[in-house]
Amino acid sequence: MKPVLRQLRGWMYRRYPAVSRGWYRKKLAGYERRWGLEDHAFTMEGFFRVFHEKFLGGKRPGRVYELVAGDGLVGSLGVWVEGLGEGWNAEAWEHRHFPLFSLKRTRLETKIHEGRLLKWSAKERKKDLIGITIRGSREATGVCREIRNGQIRPEWVGLWNPTMRPTWFQRMRSADYQLELVYQRMEFYRDKKR
Repeated sequence: MKPVLRQLRGWMYRRYPAVSRGWYRKKLAGYERRWGLEDHAFTMEGFFRVFHEKFLGGKRPGRVYELVAGDGLVGSLGVWVEGLGEGWNAEAWEHRHFPLFSLKRTRLETKIHEGRLLKWSAKERKKDLIGITIRGSREATGVCREIRNGQIRPEWVGLWNPTMRPTWFQRMRSADYQLELVYQRMEFYRDKKR
């Protein structure tokens, strides 16, 4: 009975309006319970299985951008999708010296860019761009601007939100993206038009 009540509460939380920080935290809790994440996503491998099934399952492979990639291993979706053997490619941007050094040593098959991706050129606006993960607010602002201006339209976007404020939710919703799940303060949005 208890799991059913938790699922029901999660469903109700997902319908909360994002009008304040407290209400938004409840909304995020609802998305953390979605698709059995409480049961299956205690480890990163468990989360990747759910993510593969619900987000990538049946999708054509393409390119994933990792903005502020860190060392490229801890919490990295890019390294995971590259390892699937389904034809996915990742590109990573990192501006901090020590994480960049580690990234270059551990991700030999990934195209690595030194610096930040804040202003997009035609070179970055690739047709096969399927997903973006972002762990920096300046980069997130740049991605939201590119989407709003119609320059890029990835199928999904993962935004790290350590403050748990509804800012990114409101920006992505105004660009016709739907919050789908939350994992360790990373909010995953899917394009509603696809």
